[in-house]
Amino acid sequence: MEHVEFYKRFPLLVPETLDPLKADGYIETSEGERVRITIDASTHGTYCVDIVKSTLEVEELLQSKKSELDVRFQQCVSGLSFVKELQHSLAGVSTLQKKISQFYGQIVKECDEQVGWDRVESFDKKTQMMRLKLKDAAGRDHSVYVDLSSNVFSSNVEENSVSMESTKLTRYLETLEERCEQLAESWDLLDDIDSTLCVLQPQHPKRHELWRRIAVTSLHTALIDVSPDRSFPKLTVYGPRTTTLPLNTRAKAVRTLWSPTKSARQNIGCILQCTLPSAVFDHKDIKLECGVCFAFVCEKETADQVCANDVCAQPFHRTCLVQWLKSKEDTRQSFTTLFGKCPYCGGNITVGS
Repeated sequence: MEHVEFYKRFPLLVPETLDPLKADGYIETSEGERVRITIDASTHGTYCVDIVKSTLEVEELLQSKKSELDVRFQQCVSGLSFVKELQHSLAGVSTLQKKISQFYGQIVKECDEQVGWDRVESFDKKTQMMRLKLKDAAGRDHSVYVDLSSNVFSSNVEENSVSMESTKLTRYLETLEERCEQLAESWDLLDDIDSTLCVLQPQHPKRHELWRRIAVTSLHTALIDVSPDRSFPKLTVYGPRTTTLPLNTRAKAVRTLWSPTKSARQNIGCILQCTLPSAVFDHKDIKLECGVCFAFVCEKETADQVCANDVCAQPFHRTCLVQWLKSKEDTRQSFTTLFGKCPYCGGNITVGS
């Protein structure tokens, strides 16, 4: 009889047992908000705040009134009376909780019926973050994140997150699988580059980053831009102007010289007509740091402005060099181009502002 009354009063909270009370589901507050709740009285032998597990907001609310609530809860004579008292105690839960609970129910249903719980790797209760695994056709593992605190989906495959209001988890996973198939050849090339060449940037590449900055010589680096829309990468060499001009002229021939049967190392070495440093090459042997701020990367900008004096060949960030030249009285400006002296060797240097 108590089961019937329990179900009538709390239809969204499913009891496994009533004595001791073990139940899981939702409680609807007096404000009409659904609150995700798990109750297990078997662990304590009495009704108290500690037998209730919920979202971070709810647990913080209950813990803030623990002394008062424990006295009231311990006076309950049944599981039903305890849940009634708990429902009364949930008044004042943030309106955000309702939104999170709605999406939580949707996610749980999709995991039950379509996605499968075997794909769920972890769930952080405090951050409301669920992590799922996605394996592509090549066997690469990808992580998919379900953020119930911000109501967004994200992954290491795509740079931008997607709102749960605009799509469901099942459709988001299907989109990612399609994207993985589209990027398969690009990732094969990037994996080859990462394992055989001296990659300077990014230091910890994510799957959505389809570019690499590699060492070519002690004075030259190359930016490799990979796209699933092209059967060959775009190649740009940076370094002293007099020596980069012939290298970039050769790089333009990548469209005709790139061979899918050769490795990235063989292709790039053949196109630039040089022997490329290996993946274990010492980065200290390459001039990387900006001559003004002494950093390689500054606000995502690399030091790709190089002194034209081959003996100097000091690299600078464009922003740093512009600020330096603008601070000097002998710097001239023509439209958006600055003409001045290299901070290192004093030779002529130009940069677009």
